[in-house]
Amino acid sequence: METRFRTPLMSAQEEYAGARTIEAGVLAEHLLATGERPVPATTAELRAIAEAGVRARRHFLLANLRLVRRLAGVEARRCGLPVDDLFQEGCVALAVALQRYDVERGRFSTFATMRIRQHLAEVCSLRFGAVTLPPGLAAQLRKVRGLQAELGQERGVVPGAAELAVLIGQDVSATRRLVDYRPPLAIDQLAEGPGLAEPSPEDLDAGIFAAQVRRLLACLEPDQARVIGLRHGLGGGEPLECGDVARRLGLSTSTVRRLEKRALDALRPLAAGLDPRRDQPMAG
Repeated sequence: METRFRTPLMSAQEEYAGARTIEAGVLAEHLLATGERPVPATTAELRAIAEAGVRARRHFLLANLRLVRRLAGVEARRCGLPVDDLFQEGCVALAVALQRYDVERGRFSTFATMRIRQHLAEVCSLRFGAVTLPPGLAAQLRKVRGLQAELGQERGVVPGAAELAVLIGQDVSATRRLVDYRPPLAIDQLAEGPGLAEPSPEDLDAGIFAAQVRRLLACLEPDQARVIGLRHGLGGGEPLECGDVARRLGLSTSTVRRLEKRALDALRPLAAGLDPRRDQPMAG
């Protein structure tokens, strides 16, 4: 288990005591900063209380990282964004939730879950909107991806656009456009290729081949290029089985197989025109 997830979960009693320690630490920090002394406490005592509050705050955050990771994983499967990026965003929301937590109103995990889910949903919608979609369509896309992930896990088969349209109360053609939406690759990904390993500088033939493969992969849809890169070890690692690729990308195994087939079908006519003497992907 990762070091950051080794802190055990807190009981209700530990949460109560920790929250009170944090509150006392915040007050002590205020008194140290302002010089006020409404209570008979020395500077050394106030510093000790403030330090105890900092330790309690750190313990609260570390004990709830598993919660953040789980919620980030769920949201990643819904919207397709990297789980590590969402985990970082979730940690921000966790810290904000701790600042606003009132120990008299229930368990912290219940309060934090609501805050983290809301923040991650907003991040996904804004990220989609910042790429190519207006915020309204981005929210619809997130909803469709969420239904696909949930029903796919329950049944083992990803639902089609017609069924999703009924579930969300939307036109089938509009739903199909959402289902088929793929975010564009970033400029640096198009320039460098999806994880293709760099050849030795002395191997000129390999260098030409690598450049050609990058250009070919750039012709694919982003998710197809990622699947091909992982399936065939183009990032320098070992080729992965469909199940491993599915877990890595948060997709179903059947989706990975379908994406690989579409990618190979698209690559075959392009690869047929490769000329090893040129640095262009197609002859002529």
